[in-house]
Amino acid sequence: MFAGCNPDDTTGGGSGTPDIVAKYLGTWHVTDNKAKLNYDVTIERNVLYETKVVLNNFAGLGSHVSGEVVGSAVVIDKQTVSGYSVEGTGSYSSNTLLKFSYLLSDGIDDEMRDATFTR
Repeated sequence: MFAGCNPDDTTGGGSGTPDIVAKYLGTWHVTDNKAKLNYDVTIERNVLYETKVVLNNFAGLGSHVSGEVVGSAVVIDKQTVSGYSVEGTGSYSSNTLLKFSYLLSDGIDDEMRDATFTR
């Protein structure tokens, strides 16, 4: 083995800490039950923070939200995107299934949504 190699390093970055966001990355097909919508969300790594991700087209709004991986969940703290306030949590079930519950508000009406992410 070469000096500096670590066979347990799953980060690819050499930090030696496990890559907890890797299982969330990629394109997910979403069924948003309350809105009866289907759309795709792409989850990407936030290059500045190793536990954070960017969810593109979250809630089918065409913009992105930021989330943080905590245990087996993605936590979306309250933030404004495309004129809506959004916050919620997604639970990791398997490599092919995430389940999100989130609150979407336009400032007048609050709507609790459940969305199933599959791939």
